[in-house]
Amino acid sequence: MFGRAPTAPTLNKQWNVDVSALARLSLVAITVSCAPIDLTAQSSPTAAPSAASVTTASVANDQTLRHVHQHLETDGVHAADATFDPGWWQPLVSQPIRPEVPSAALTLDDTLLRALEHSRQIQVFRDLPLIRETTIIEADAAFDWTAFTEARWDDTTDPIGNSLTAGGDVRFFEDHRLSARAGLRRRTRSGADLELYQRLGFQDNNSQFFVPDPQGTARLNLSFTQPLMRGRGRQYNESLVLLAQIDKNVAEDEVQRQLQSHLLEVARSYWALHLERAVLYQKINSYIRGKDVFDRLNQRREVDARLTQIISAEATLKSRASELVRARAAVKNVESRLRSLVNDPSLCDVEIIPIDMPVFESLPVELDESITIAFQKRPELQQAIKNIKAASVRLQMAKHELLPVLDLVTNFYLSGLEGQGQAFDAWANQFDTGRPSYGLGLEYELPVFNRAANARHRRRQLEIRQLRNQYATTLETVRFEVEVAARECMTSETELSTKQHAMQARNAQLNALTKRWQQLPGEDVTASLALENLLIAQDALAVAEYEYLQSQLTFKLSIFNLKRATGTLIQSRPIELCPTDLATEPVTQTNQRQPHSDKPQPQSDTLPSYISQLQTAETQAAERQPAEPPTSTVRRDDSDHVAHPQPWYRISGMR
Repeated sequence: MFGRAPTAPTLNKQWNVDVSALARLSLVAITVSCAPIDLTAQSSPTAAPSAASVTTASVANDQTLRHVHQHLETDGVHAADATFDPGWWQPLVSQPIRPEVPSAALTLDDTLLRALEHSRQIQVFRDLPLIRETTIIEADAAFDWTAFTEARWDDTTDPIGNSLTAGGDVRFFEDHRLSARAGLRRRTRSGADLELYQRLGFQDNNSQFFVPDPQGTARLNLSFTQPLMRGRGRQYNESLVLLAQIDKNVAEDEVQRQLQSHLLEVARSYWALHLERAVLYQKINSYIRGKDVFDRLNQRREVDARLTQIISAEATLKSRASELVRARAAVKNVESRLRSLVNDPSLCDVEIIPIDMPVFESLPVELDESITIAFQKRPELQQAIKNIKAASVRLQMAKHELLPVLDLVTNFYLSGLEGQGQAFDAWANQFDTGRPSYGLGLEYELPVFNRAANARHRRRQLEIRQLRNQYATTLETVRFEVEVAARECMTSETELSTKQHAMQARNAQLNALTKRWQQLPGEDVTASLALENLLIAQDALAVAEYEYLQSQLTFKLSIFNLKRATGTLIQSRPIELCPTDLATEPVTQTNQRQPHSDKPQPQSDTLPSYISQLQTAETQAAERQPAEPPTSTVRRDDSDHVAHPQPWYRISGMR
């Protein structure tokens, strides 16, 4: 390895002399071959060297640059038919590194499932639609019946300033009155206020004109106020319910967006753990290479190994040992990151071992098709469309509120009277004594200049314009992200092929330099240079292996990122939306009649007829969006504990 020793002791001195002479000749030859040759100086001794000429000589001409750029792929940079080497480190990645602690072997799908079940961040996301769903019920509850009751006792003693108040010489008017009423009121979906109540009373005073004394009274009253201009119509009055429904659907799209981003981050951390574990084994192998060189030099210390060679090999070995410390810490750091994303209690204090290996399958990417799918599936676009719908509803509400107030006011009542304070007898008399009474009227109101309503209408118009521009910006952003993701997917596949060729070339270089170093005598100057080249080649091979490993995982993640960019990351995994309660078993939706199902329940965010005309761009975008998912069934009961519906994502049949 370090040079063959002479066969006879008598030739030892002559061998050393010849080697020294050969070394000097080699050094002179290297110096001469590496010295720059200035042809200009030879032809013209007085000419000064030009910096521009040196720069031009180191750069190819324009024609060559353009030719290489245009024919780069034809020069062998193809990945379609390439066979990729998984790498010698792949079987080791799935083996435990720390045998003293328990380990948990996870596939990527298993990791995603654990994240969906345990991640605190995902729990934050999934509660958002539930919170927004309560606003639908709250808005619709404005049309519920309201029961009311009130009772009042009045005992008054007032000085009399008019003899006609009580008659005679009475100085103080004393009145004792008890009244109570109970009834129902509600606001109808047409905007009318309806109130029905029954009032009973007892009254006794010292007036001579109060007959009978005491007396019982009863009154059955029905009042109805219907707006004729501002505030009329079912569409206007149900607009708040519609807005709440749209807001809830926007929240569901937000869950989709956040969920895809979180699952992508979990996948990145999973493959980052795979990367760091593989890098650790690569660095261990690089350390072993340096250790072999150092050990063999140390064994030849007394024969032909130079001290400078041993020191150089030892320095390289110490440097690689320090990299191992950092590599071990990197593995633990990525494990901690993955635990923080998954939040599975069973993964605490265990070594996480990724057992999925990168699969090198070529993925055909059609850019136009990917952009079309993204326009249909991306939650951001669905949110933008729904926000435009909500703004259109608010605009029509503001337009409606420009009208003046004109209300039809009606009142209808029955009354009864009975002596001796018999209020219940008076209640019976109200139905068979006398005749009904009624009243009709109109109320009109219009603020001077109506500035508040006009300002509100102008604001809604500006909001519509802003949201349309925001929608156009979102379209361009989605297009850009899909283009970058698709290009990265194709580029990473090509890069994977080139990195593999580079690693193979570095491996061949290291083998050649190793053989050369083994055949040179140890005391030769060229042997020292060969040793340095060998150590450099080992580092270069380690870098090439790392870059090839990194390109493997970049290619794998580029596919994930493309699916996320097109909005199909959840559809590409066996994940489905199913309703579940907060802390109970999944709820099975049926077609059975639910309690209070006769109540009007918002079903979708379909626009009313009077706001269905949107701009052409919005209409085309709405036609491209998929059908709305079915709304979850709301379960109610009369117990103290109210079970709220919780739509959620579950994974079934994962590979």
